[in-house]
Amino acid sequence: MTGTPAAAVQHSGATVAENAHKHTQKHCKPPLAALLFALVLVAAALTQGPRAYADEYSDALLEAFASAAIEVSRRIETWRPLIESAADEDGREALIEEAQADLARAIEETEGIDEDEYYAIYEAAREDELLRNRLNEIFSANLQRPQVPRAE
Repeated sequence: MTGTPAAAVQHSGATVAENAHKHTQKHCKPPLAALLFALVLVAAALTQGPRAYADEYSDALLEAFASAAIEVSRRIETWRPLIESAADEDGREALIEEAQADLARAIEETEGIDEDEYYAIYEAAREDELLRNRLNEIFSANLQRPQVPRAE
């Protein structure tokens, strides 16, 4: 399980994906790192794999994936500074566990997708350029829609 959305942009000689991967490997446990890195990889331009998945997923399921990924990204941005500013390793570990549960809830709370489907689509998108392109179109459309703030 690795992964979620953002474009690969050159930054200090490395792509955002490479920088995020290095950061998550250094600062996060694998499941949180996987979710952080997933946000970057879905939209990154990766080499097309041997199998095409683009037609295997319905538009509704891909819309649900995009909604979940956007919510996961929002929650990561909330958790990241808390984890990075933890006073000690035990505090950091506790926050990572809370964040992992919260990110899993973000996926489960998204109508029309569960965690298994989420990660299956993520993995498929890493291998299939057509699927990545479909997801990028959905992400673009979702990000252009007016967002109603969630009641906290």
